[in-house]
Amino acid sequence: MNSSTLSDNLHEVLGEVRRLRRRFARTAPAEWDPVTAAAELSVQVGHLALCVLRRQGRDVGDLEDTQRPITDVGDELADVALAALSIAVLADADPDSSSRKPPPAGDEVEAFLRLLVAAGTLSETAMVVCRYRHRPNGLLLPLSEAASRVITACEALANHLGLDLLAEFRSMAVDADAFLKSRGDGE
Repeated sequence: MNSSTLSDNLHEVLGEVRRLRRRFARTAPAEWDPVTAAAELSVQVGHLALCVLRRQGRDVGDLEDTQRPITDVGDELADVALAALSIAVLADADPDSSSRKPPPAGDEVEAFLRLLVAAGTLSETAMVVCRYRHRPNGLLLPLSEAASRVITACEALANHLGLDLLAEFRSMAVDADAFLKSRGDGE
């Protein structure tokens, strides 16, 4: 592949998201919809926040589960991308592969906060589309556009962190396969 960004390889990445969604579906007690994936996005953004706080030198002892260390910022960022793209896939609203240029973020905290806003917008959109929430006043982005904005924000944060988001995503997919295999889904 010539391109190195997740957005530039969106076709491949969406294929992986669909494949992983099928495999994870066999392990879930209930069928997922876009709103379930939006809840998962919230979980993953929280995990990412824990890593960002740690990178900022903050004491996160009261936030950590010592039985489940969450320390790999690249893996958590890839999980955020997976959750965001899962919303789009489950809603049959694939994001546009043309990447938007993110507004400049001064530092990784600002980049994270911009990602948090984009993730909230995507979750709200999924809730409205699936009729779990009223339509807010103002502009409601198409779900595909809201998902694209999350991916753009993920890439911006990855740049601040010195990470290759596409490589992190591919690594996360390998880890997910190993996890699923350990759970008896050998596919």
